[in-house]
Amino acid sequence: MPRVRLNAGMQWSAIVPVKAFATAKSRLDEDPDRRAALSFAFMSDVLAALEASTLISQIIVVSDDSGLSLPATTRVRVHATRALGLNADIQEGLEQVGDAPVVVVAADLPCLTATAMDAVLKLAQALPRAFVTDTQGLGTTMLLDQDARQSTPRFGSRSHAQHIRADYHEIRSDDPATQALLARARRDVDTAIDLWDAERMGVGQATRAVNPIR
Repeated sequence: MPRVRLNAGMQWSAIVPVKAFATAKSRLDEDPDRRAALSFAFMSDVLAALEASTLISQIIVVSDDSGLSLPATTRVRVHATRALGLNADIQEGLEQVGDAPVVVVAADLPCLTATAMDAVLKLAQALPRAFVTDTQGLGTTMLLDQDARQSTPRFGSRSHAQHIRADYHEIRSDDPATQALLARARRDVDTAIDLWDAERMGVGQATRAVNPIR
């Protein structure tokens, strides 16, 4: 069983899988160019939250999009994958991390903030492996392992159940303030209704620029 680290200041590596923007978010009721722009904005807001987190040491974007270009920063780098599927892409990112604590973060969380990210990581410190479920309670928005070598990502259809079966523990809290932060980590966006709910909650700067609240 992976060891449990209780160091309150321990640093995590973050892996962000990114699908080619031209084909991403097909269920959003928008034209293709706008879907691509929204997808890029969602990812940009996720990366901004991760970069501002006090507990993340490096960010690895894994993508089969050969044209993906991001501003160079000290903590974000792109790892080009071989287009073998989401979990295979994530696995390639995990191999870059070694035995460090790792969090896999979905790229479509425009409500995510550094404070919300830090809240998730602090709750995960006492768990060998954990996950954050999506707003519907069927999927997964974040997967966390104390040791990246032990990670077994099961993203895809009904990944909530798949990760439970793989002995991951769902991150929860009874504290109302923490619950509000977790809601930001759970709000992924696949449809126009999801986007409306994200706007209600409050989205990041990049998403606001593409989709200003009217």
